[in-house]
Amino acid sequence: MYKTKDVLLTGFALFAMLFGAGNLIFPPMLGYETSSSWTLTMLAFIITGVGFPFLGILSVSIAGNGIKDFANRVSPTFSKIFAIISILAIGPMLAIPRTGATAYEITFLYNRMESPIYKYIYLICYFGIVILFSLRANKVIERVGKILTPILLILLFLIIIKGIFFANLSVKPDVYPHAFKKGFLEGYQTMDTIASIAYAGIILKAIKNGRNLTQKQEFSFLIKAGLVAILSLALIYGGFALVGAKMHSVLATNDKIELLVKTTSYLLGNYGNLVLAICVAGACLTTAIGLIATVGEFFSSITSFKYEKIVAFTVIISFLLSILGVESIIRISVPILVFIYPIIISLIVLNLFGKYIKNDYVYKGVVLFTGIIGLIESLDSLGIKNYYTDSVLEILPFSDYGLTWLFPGLVGYILFSFMFRKVKK
Repeated sequence: MYKTKDVLLTGFALFAMLFGAGNLIFPPMLGYETSSSWTLTMLAFIITGVGFPFLGILSVSIAGNGIKDFANRVSPTFSKIFAIISILAIGPMLAIPRTGATAYEITFLYNRMESPIYKYIYLICYFGIVILFSLRANKVIERVGKILTPILLILLFLIIIKGIFFANLSVKPDVYPHAFKKGFLEGYQTMDTIASIAYAGIILKAIKNGRNLTQKQEFSFLIKAGLVAILSLALIYGGFALVGAKMHSVLATNDKIELLVKTTSYLLGNYGNLVLAICVAGACLTTAIGLIATVGEFFSSITSFKYEKIVAFTVIISFLLSILGVESIIRISVPILVFIYPIIISLIVLNLFGKYIKNDYVYKGVVLFTGIIGLIESLDSLGIKNYYTDSVLEILPFSDYGLTWLFPGLVGYILFSFMFRKVKK
């Protein structure tokens, strides 16, 4: 059996893995933009930013495979390609550069130190530390993370409590159109659903380590630990969204980092902002090192390149992309994530109910149909559109909620179930 203490510790470990400090920039701006509609927006954000990552870990535990085999029932080749795209997304193409850019901008850009020289010096030092600890087995950075993360959480709760209960601020009564869709799509930007598939093995190994549990007990343990992580994340994200919704009367901005920095300064003063910068930088650093190691281990296992060379190349690419800044990285990520997420959410749901699905052609049908819609929406986000694709997106049910791919996925499931009903699993 297991104790409540074990569940709590594992739950907080899962929380720490999913809680990237870079994700802090999204909830305040969501609240700020959607005003009185912030509750609906955050519900949607929590579904994609918290709920689906948890379901991703559950689906891996049920399917019994890691990210390399996650889509095997579509085809082994597709599974390998999809794993590579996913690892690149949470690695050098999007997530790792964003950690460096976020740490720099919170520390310097909105603290009256905007000279490019600060950016290059900071990012060179940042990624220098990243490559140093990614190449060497050293627990110093892990210990630093264990010190800074609790301080960061205390600071975040101080901001939430002061912003909600002790500041003379109010939420604008404006109603935001398509609030659910806004939050649902913004939740993609956390990239935690993709990361959860890569991280699932670590959590499952921690649950099994030294415990003689049945499969049912392991699953129960995972559910309870997951609820601890989900509630903790939802509390922080929701609290920051409400604080963001209240900042209209004192701040005018359309930049996510600026809103977070100036909100902290307004509520806690310049010292509060200094502590925030240090803690976020530390949290981003530990996240980047973990992601670099994940990228290095993945590609070294499927190629002939050594771990050290992959790490070095990943750090160089991440450094170059981080120079673009947070907003530019987010703009680059939108078409990629809009394409990937419908497929990965579909695979998560299919794997959760995999034992009830009679043949693998159902997987192919669902992925094909959701992938086509994801591709159309991805091109649409790039401004590549035409009358026919626009018409398709407009007539599909649930498009107002960011779920344009849901109905096509159901059609793919039913159609391929009927067409290949005589084909066994």
